[in-house]
Amino acid sequence: MKKFLTIIFASILIVATLAMTACVDDKSGTYYPTNEEMKANLEKNGYVVILYQDLSDNDGNRHDGTLLFASKSREGKEEEYLYFYRLDNASSCEYYYNSMEQNCENYNSLVKIENDEKFGNIVYCGTTNAINSAGIKVVKVDVKVKS
Repeated sequence: MKKFLTIIFASILIVATLAMTACVDDKSGTYYPTNEEMKANLEKNGYVVILYQDLSDNDGNRHDGTLLFASKSREGKEEEYLYFYRLDNASSCEYYYNSMEQNCENYNSLVKIENDEKFGNIVYCGTTNAINSAGIKVVKVDVKVKS
């Protein structure tokens, strides 16, 4: 009986360890938090956050997706901000990417991800502080090409 209980306890311990390690951010991978998580992170860092569920372009065309907009003004410094779109299709990504490329100022990152298995369709533009405050983590990979 003692051996049986030891096996059961060891099995539970292994399953619990595996479950806990699967839920931990490994600090080395790319991570885009959910809108709710980004909103909480940004508000905790003093940003005003608005989540838009109804998206349309300047021509009145509707786009399925969401926009999380966050901003924070600090005296004597440039405004920190983040525009983060989660979209249902890649053609919407192209529209919002081009729009932000032309209209955003003083940004440190402008990113477009289309049809990614893990992240879907994402476009975002923002300052480094706002992106970090949101909890976005992107692993940068250097690729060297031989001539």
